[in-house]
Amino acid sequence: MIGPGFSATTVRTMRIQTTRARTGWWLVAVAVVVAAGLWVGSAAHGRSGNAARSEGARWLRDYLRIDTSNPPGREHRAAAFLADILHRERIPTRLLVTPDGRANLYARLPAHGEPVGGPLVLTHHMDVVPAGPGWSVEPFSGAVVDGRMWGRGAVDIKSLGIAQLATMVDLKRRGVSLARDLVFVGVADEETGGAQGMGWLIEQFPELFADVWAVYNEGGMGHAVGERVLWWEVEVAQKRPLWLRATTHGRGGHGSGFHPRSSVHKLIAGLDRLIAMPTQYRVTAPVRDFLGALAPYHGKRPKRIFSDLDRYIQPDGPTEPMLPGITNLFVDTIQVTVLEGSTAINVIPAEASALIDIRMLPDTDAEALLARVREALGERINVEVLVTSPPSPPSPRDHPAYRAIVTELGEIAPVVPSFMSGFTDSRHFRERGVPAYGLSPFALTAEDRMGIHSADEAISIERLDRGIERMIHIVETCVAR
Repeated sequence: MIGPGFSATTVRTMRIQTTRARTGWWLVAVAVVVAAGLWVGSAAHGRSGNAARSEGARWLRDYLRIDTSNPPGREHRAAAFLADILHRERIPTRLLVTPDGRANLYARLPAHGEPVGGPLVLTHHMDVVPAGPGWSVEPFSGAVVDGRMWGRGAVDIKSLGIAQLATMVDLKRRGVSLARDLVFVGVADEETGGAQGMGWLIEQFPELFADVWAVYNEGGMGHAVGERVLWWEVEVAQKRPLWLRATTHGRGGHGSGFHPRSSVHKLIAGLDRLIAMPTQYRVTAPVRDFLGALAPYHGKRPKRIFSDLDRYIQPDGPTEPMLPGITNLFVDTIQVTVLEGSTAINVIPAEASALIDIRMLPDTDAEALLARVREALGERINVEVLVTSPPSPPSPRDHPAYRAIVTELGEIAPVVPSFMSGFTDSRHFRERGVPAYGLSPFALTAEDRMGIHSADEAISIERLDRGIERMIHIVETCVAR
């Protein structure tokens, strides 16, 4: 078991552990891949345009070429790829595989001498959302065109993983004397809720995360126009998930039949009532802090609104038009995202279901909201909770890990504590009282951000390299003696 003080001279060892005896052929395959150091490399994928010159860019190129789309979630080759790099630097790793076969990677650099406190954790998720249609290049090619590297995960969030990996490698190569342990974690399953990733790791291996000092994870954002960085966002709070499956049943049969109360019809009627529920607006403390910090960097009207939110946000909605994407910071959003029924037009299914993505404000009473959802859907529709999360406080801004970010990035542009309408694995730490910060060292333009969960995701190699340098400086400030 790798823990505080494990030997850094133990090399090329990857321990494979499950919590049950459901070990299958795929574990053997993973061990072979790791031992042989095999991953998808440039020779197997043809030309990719301009050369990726830096070491970090080459690592990202090869990382993007590993398809980790979730679903289904195939992180084993990605974990093997990252582990091979760490092994070559004489950094031992541990592969932790869930009973369902999802791979998570853990590595740890120990402090030199007695640690001054708990470890700093660098974590990112290895899985990505499916590529989807509309790409200009093959989405898992790692192609480099006009100085930009294309591929699913280029921004969300394999680039961050490479920055974290490069930081650990750099500190090891330079022999930096560490005052505290540095942990690197690549997790599975974040894009579908994290139950097979960070959620499972913390529950099954609490000793690996004992006394964590702070966490750097995804969620931050550097906003740039051309080469000018306007501001940096460091995520300190976020919405909470309430993911549901609504299922209804009815008499199946031939499509020509008369079944006005079929499973699909009952489901549609219930969903219609759900989306007709009144929307309630309110200002929460993290959003007030976030937009108040952003106010000085906007025009006259947004500045006026952001500086006095309680005046302009009323229970039934804003009293003035808001910038795009801002209003969802004041509401619990409810989105029906997946519908499932018959696979043929002439078959009435006996069962129909819908997946519902609800994002709750930090102080929303989840049980009360769930009761409203059940009432709207109706008693004939069964509601199953897939993912949820309890309230947790924002991460503090007076913590040294936050101040280290401000010191480094603040020399370039202002740093603001942000609130995000999505959710990340940081919630698992905040629920346990551990400060977690969404940190992106990359200054991204609107064009860069448009690729997130969309076609033609890409990142500038120059921005990647600069971001890696920033990440190294921030982390070294936190862990060096």
